[in-house]
Amino acid sequence: MCWSGEASTVLAAVGVAGAGYSAFKREPLALWGCLLYFSSMEALQAVSYAVINQCDTPLNQIMTLFGYLHITFQPFFINAVALYFLPKDVASRAAPWVYAACFVGAISMLLQLYPFSWAGHCQTGRPLCGELLCTVRGEWHLAWLVPTNGIGNSLTDNPYLGRGFVAYPLLAFLLPALVGSWRFTLFSYLAGPFAAGLTTSNINEWPAVWCLFSIGLCLAIMKTPLRRHLHVTTPWWRFRELFAAAPVIAVAVPEPQVNAETSEASPSLLGEPGLEPAID
Repeated sequence: MCWSGEASTVLAAVGVAGAGYSAFKREPLALWGCLLYFSSMEALQAVSYAVINQCDTPLNQIMTLFGYLHITFQPFFINAVALYFLPKDVASRAAPWVYAACFVGAISMLLQLYPFSWAGHCQTGRPLCGELLCTVRGEWHLAWLVPTNGIGNSLTDNPYLGRGFVAYPLLAFLLPALVGSWRFTLFSYLAGPFAAGLTTSNINEWPAVWCLFSIGLCLAIMKTPLRRHLHVTTPWWRFRELFAAAPVIAVAVPEPQVNAETSEASPSLLGEPGLEPAID
């Protein structure tokens, strides 16, 4: 199988049409906004196919840079969908902290783009790492080469921390799970990076394939019964609050009853005044 610019154009059009229809139907902004955002990535890739492997052309370099910037801000949209599947009161409480974390993460990825002299160059084996800013052909889709700096090189062999791009996995997967949207997080991981990794061994192509699959991921969430199964009514961290607020059940202890016959027969035993024991 070999992907093409025409295929990317069709997929982008499907995504934009789906987002537009959902917006017209007044579906949640978080869902169709995420679909529209990832559809814009596929449109970007469609343009990139026109100049693929032409590393000296300005359009190739600009599209490659846009691809990196698009990835940088993806956690905002991923977390918006994650918050949608939580109760409204939970989402409203968590949203400011979640988006603040996404902002910090975006800054960190932008810092990795700048060629600081003290940071060196990215190590081979990291996603997107390349000597030149260029979009090239991968095994079946396109691949991005971005000359990022060496911040994060020590984590190149750690797939759980983004192979050097620590902010992305923490914000796209760990943060939504911590907030409580674990069902969506699990699905997005399996249908996103995990599935993409099964289709290519090229670490620079893997992010592009992942973005391609994300359009299908968004459509599956919006237009299939899967959507209602991703809601989480009680986040894991709320169980502590529920236990703390649980009502205390009082157990009634019966009072000891006095035998009436015994009371009449032995009044002195009850301590009644004026009744003294007889003395012979």
